[in-house]
Amino acid sequence: MNQETENLLNRVKIGNDKLFHAWEQIRDMDRSTGWNEQMDKLSEASKKLSGLCHQLKLAGYNDCLYIIDGKRTRKCLHNSDGFWCQVCSSDIKYWEAEIMEA
Repeated sequence: MNQETENLLNRVKIGNDKLFHAWEQIRDMDRSTGWNEQMDKLSEASKKLSGLCHQLKLAGYNDCLYIIDGKRTRKCLHNSDGFWCQVCSSDIKYWEAEIMEA
């Protein structure tokens, strides 16, 4: 993988984490104090991250974002910290197997 693709991969992974943590904060907000505006911002950020993920796929990266040395280090949906992927570059639908396991 070239440096530009690796940088884009890291950017998408960081974006996944940021969106998940933003969602956690918004989820816990009082809905009468700016909740709708925060959800709109989250939606816009998600669209931007989807665009970056699409660029990653166009650069030839079509697998799980969280594969290190051939092994997935995170699941799509069910992680011990509650994390789930916000965007996915994989052509393999790992999440389908996770749903069937649940």
